[in-house]
Amino acid sequence: MSSLKRWRRVGQGQFHKWEQAGEEFEGTWRGPHDGRFGPLGTLETSEGLMTFPLPTALFERLRLVREGAEVLIRYTGMQTSKAGRPFKGFEVYVAGDGMAEAPAEPRQVTAHADSPRFGGPSEGA
Repeated sequence: MSSLKRWRRVGQGQFHKWEQAGEEFEGTWRGPHDGRFGPLGTLETSEGLMTFPLPTALFERLRLVREGAEVLIRYTGMQTSKAGRPFKGFEVYVAGDGMAEAPAEPRQVTAHADSPRFGGPSEGA
């Protein structure tokens, strides 16, 4: 076996980092999963699978959405909390009966030790 081979992970789709306010994606919510640097979400769009970081504000909204539901996710840009901390803001819309009967258990995805939920740096991912 050659050490010069380049290995790529199959089936994860395109990775998207939230940067521009107004960005939005529509598709079928495939749920959260653990990533190397924190929780990630997967959305099946008309262009294929899209994987993206789940900042706390987005994670909390998507916990209310059942897997397989049609969703529209819009990044509204950086905002400031009442406590004065910056965070990434999102709007999440669900088509039809896509709301979960009960929010998903928070233990489904573990947050990275540097996430704001654990006293780490503010959400900049």
